[in-house]
Amino acid sequence: MNIRVWNADLPPFPREGIFHLEPADDCPVTRLLCTEAGRLSRLSQFEAPADMAELRAFKKKLRKKIWEKIGTVYDGSLPLDVKIYGKVQRDGYTITRLTYQSRPGVHVTGLLYIPDGDGPFPGVMHMHGHSNVGKFGDRIQLTSQALVKAGYVCLTVDAFGVYERACDCHALEYHGGFPGGALLNIGESLMGEQIVDNMRGVDLLESLDCVIPHCIGATGASGGGNQTMYLAAMDERIKVAMPVVSVGSYESYVNGVNCICELLPDGLTFTDEAGVLALIAPRPLNIGNALYDCNHTFSVGEMLKTYHLVERVYWNLGVPENLRYTVANRVHGMHDQQRQAMIGWMDLHLKGIGSGNPVESFEGVVEPPEALRVFASAKDRPAEVCGTDVYCIRQGKMLREKMLASGGFDRSSTLAGLAKVLRLRKLPAQMPLKRYKDVDGIGRYALDQGDHLLPVLVKPGEAKGKFKLLLSPKGKADVSGKWVAEASADGSTVVLCDLFGSGETARSNHLLAGFHQTLRQLLWIGRSLPGEWTLDIMALVKMLKKDFKAADIRIEAEKEVGLSAVFAAALSKDDFTVKAIDVPGSLLFCRESIPSFVNDPFKYWSLPGALYTPAMSLPGFLKWGDVSLAAALAEGKVEFVSPRAYDGTLWSAERVKEFTAEVAALAGKLK
Repeated sequence: MNIRVWNADLPPFPREGIFHLEPADDCPVTRLLCTEAGRLSRLSQFEAPADMAELRAFKKKLRKKIWEKIGTVYDGSLPLDVKIYGKVQRDGYTITRLTYQSRPGVHVTGLLYIPDGDGPFPGVMHMHGHSNVGKFGDRIQLTSQALVKAGYVCLTVDAFGVYERACDCHALEYHGGFPGGALLNIGESLMGEQIVDNMRGVDLLESLDCVIPHCIGATGASGGGNQTMYLAAMDERIKVAMPVVSVGSYESYVNGVNCICELLPDGLTFTDEAGVLALIAPRPLNIGNALYDCNHTFSVGEMLKTYHLVERVYWNLGVPENLRYTVANRVHGMHDQQRQAMIGWMDLHLKGIGSGNPVESFEGVVEPPEALRVFASAKDRPAEVCGTDVYCIRQGKMLREKMLASGGFDRSSTLAGLAKVLRLRKLPAQMPLKRYKDVDGIGRYALDQGDHLLPVLVKPGEAKGKFKLLLSPKGKADVSGKWVAEASADGSTVVLCDLFGSGETARSNHLLAGFHQTLRQLLWIGRSLPGEWTLDIMALVKMLKKDFKAADIRIEAEKEVGLSAVFAAALSKDDFTVKAIDVPGSLLFCRESIPSFVNDPFKYWSLPGALYTPAMSLPGFLKWGDVSLAAALAEGKVEFVSPRAYDGTLWSAERVKEFTAEVAALAGKLK
């Protein structure tokens, strides 16, 4: 049954830069994402505040919304608990290896560069991009050295999940894939963790005698530029900012390739990037982009869409000179021209010297990480400097304990809560079914859901009204012939489908960590991948009842799609049963089967030993409940076959028995 509904080929490898998406024009998912991104971008485009009073009201409202969506809490009263792990002297400056507390029980690793001589000096928060060695990346070190040699106290920290804060200390991990996505399940986000980590870094700089009070700037490139933008937007203590190769437009974020650390959940439903940058006004802001950027998202054209909207704010406030953009004749990254422009901008606005134009900067020497590590070896890392995995496990356990300790659940409000977490929409009243010419006795169809199509294959069976829907996260081509034969052995009509973003509906290019991009793109526009799959399954059931007169519908779904089938069984009013195969019995993070997170993020299944992808990342799911609660709501319509842990580890018979008892106990608490 490896038959395509549409005879269209995916495009060749993209021609315009390694991160430029060039999907097929007839791809339903492409059309949906592009159309929704464009529509929401225009609906969310803000009107420039006319004066400071309007701007203050705008800032209060938007910041509140951003804090709500990123899910992380900043507590400036929390003790910094700074711990020094040694100092090294270099020519004209010292480097202090340290940690500080960001959130309760979570410490950040950093390097503090302090110029020699009499202070105090201006301070700069310097944030790295997607370097798997964090603060030790080549251009990160060169920028930190340039800042300290120019007379700035520079704090450079590891982002959550990177190098000395990786799940495995000193491992070359990508923090935005499987572990970064898992933060969403506990109701937080990688973006939120970074914002709070960096705001606590500002607390640290403000506490130092060697730093001039209230004289702190922020800069970084790529992911570090994104951190710069949000730090300056959310923290008024940042007096001047220069985000480098990170500003484009939210619309381009949806249509391009980005990390999950750059995701603001539901962002395009309430603002655009110009709105976030307007939070920095009237403070000095220089937007640095590169003429030859490999990522179309950060192209000069996309940046200018945002820049010209923000420009109106600065003109209305009477400080147009505080806004500037700099285009370097370079590729993506903080290269020499970007560093020179950044130093000149900092000099003008933190020291009051120069014109803000680029100045010659110090060109240092990159040192090996071993020379400056906070921890000499991985075993020296203390428990409070945890990776994303440990944090997700700790927070997730607390949320599960709260669910299990609950005295009862109101069925209707619990179902409504699940629908809200899934970002579920209503099915359209009319869902036309298009039939194509049969191939080898297999019926070919396309179910029109209004904003996207579902390609469907139907293999007729002898038993009247008896249907089995077989679903795999990779689509119908991944359903084996053996599976089809077993399902049709009792005379059932077998139905296969490519759910949203899989098979013939998949977007081409850069399936970063498996569904990473589709998951992220949908969350920007206020949808979720598990939610889309849930809705697709509910639509397919209605189609089988209406167009095929199905009386007995059984769904067999595996892995991540099986989880959505469980949700559909709980939420749908139609009668059908679900066999959930190799489905996680809980979204509590674990990693028994994952020896390492060091991986090639461009492979579909990128985690060794793991069955699942970031497709299971669902903002706030564990705050709502867990898989067991969804199964309880399904009222016995779900059978779990070979349930597993979040990392793909097959549960023991004893653990399955505990899960079954948990489902029964929760069902008894439903009112």
